[in-house]
Amino acid sequence: MPVIGSRVVAALSSLFWSLWRCFPSSIRLAVYDHLQNYGDGSYGHRIRMLPFGFVLKSGWGTPFIEVDNIRFIAAHTSIPVPLILDAVEYSVPSREGPVPAGYILMTRIEGQRLDRWVADRALRPPGQRELLEQLDHYLRIDDTQGIEDTMEKLKPTAMPTLDMSDADALVQDLRGAFEQLRSLAPLSPSVSGLSNRPLRCNRGGDSELIGPFANQQEFKNYLFARANGERSDILRRLAEPVNAKMHRVCFTHADIAARNILIRDGRLVGIIDWEFAGWYPEYWEYTAMEAQLRLEKIMRQFWDVVQPFGPGDPYSDELALERALCSPSVRVPYEDDEQVNPRDLGCDNARGPH
Repeated sequence: MPVIGSRVVAALSSLFWSLWRCFPSSIRLAVYDHLQNYGDGSYGHRIRMLPFGFVLKSGWGTPFIEVDNIRFIAAHTSIPVPLILDAVEYSVPSREGPVPAGYILMTRIEGQRLDRWVADRALRPPGQRELLEQLDHYLRIDDTQGIEDTMEKLKPTAMPTLDMSDADALVQDLRGAFEQLRSLAPLSPSVSGLSNRPLRCNRGGDSELIGPFANQQEFKNYLFARANGERSDILRRLAEPVNAKMHRVCFTHADIAARNILIRDGRLVGIIDWEFAGWYPEYWEYTAMEAQLRLEKIMRQFWDVVQPFGPGDPYSDELALERALCSPSVRVPYEDDEQVNPRDLGCDNARGPH
């Protein structure tokens, strides 16, 4: 009976949302505009947590890139993603002409963010937790002097280590999710969004539409051409081994940050924020994750155990090139710059590189 009841509820819910999507987009847009003003906005200015387990996401650009990516993943893998209920696109006037924007209404996945799950398992030296609580307070009230003084006190403290004794199931879940994602077969050699659309690329902190590219070499040439010409000799030397390889084209999330992975009862229950996903060379997930992890050593400890790309450092040449391409200076950047990052130590309000 409970199984039959749940199926009836699911069928009625599906019918309701099918009928709702039949309403004119102007009516649905007016409702979402209203909900945007009253939902819980503590998760960021683009996200509103609504009653009854719904999430409303707004943003610039067509919402259908992310909508189609999520539906594609739901249809072709068992990776847990939100259920899309509706999406509405509209235009915003600007000097250059109308600019697309939109809303996505989806189900909420209840879970703890991976960064907070990891922070709960950090083994800290004495006194560090109290300093982090002070830092968290100063960050909330934007007390610059308090932040600087506390950071100076944190510098000599040891980096926490990670207790992964209860992480076996989560590690296997994440490995399985990466394997499924990277096993999806492209329909062509192009580097592009679904259906050969442009990619919404999040690189170096800037989000823009790029492509589509007929093949991976065209994509690599595009990235190289955008770099600073003063560094052409360095970049050309770094690009040689990367251009010499024929990489697989894989479906790539392209924003695997800890905030986009949800955990409940020690298991993976959700991967969210698929707006940057698309068909990229196989190394792109790796280099995109490394950009997120550059100053987050405790999260690096976690991913070193998971090894989503296998053991070792499989894309070292590609990483060296991507770091150089994204650097504004002639010096090739290296990961081990000596900096203290509050996110490393588990401070929720830290202003990290995201």
